[in-house]
Amino acid sequence: MSGEDRADRLRRRRQRARDKVKSDEGDETAETAKPDETAESDEATKPDETDATGESDEGDETSGSEKPTLSVKDEQKPTYMYLPHSIRRDLDRSYSMLKAEYEYEYQEGFEKNRHFYPLVVSLGLEAVEELDPEDVRAHLADE
Repeated sequence: MSGEDRADRLRRRRQRARDKVKSDEGDETAETAKPDETAESDEATKPDETDATGESDEGDETSGSEKPTLSVKDEQKPTYMYLPHSIRRDLDRSYSMLKAEYEYEYQEGFEKNRHFYPLVVSLGLEAVEELDPEDVRAHLADE
């Protein structure tokens, strides 16, 4: 089984969920799933499934009377990185601290994939653009 097949199944499952939400809003009768759609693989239906960054699929869409928002996975292109443990630990710690401060200050959510990672990368790119090759070598030697 290839990763592309699995990704396609996940996209189809998310699309069916969005379609179901739309149809449930239109009429109050819930549409039952077709047997062949529910028999995909156990991997694609696990509720505790996480992506490469450890973030859960759950909570991507709002509930209640609010309109469902698109998942960050549908809006943005995924980028996978391999980071040393120390950098990953610092990244996770920074996210936790900034998330707590931001949510306390503004009483709104601060998501890792939607808000934090793009912020880190854009600010990091600004700093990297100012480096010359000697600076890069010095930073790499420090690690």
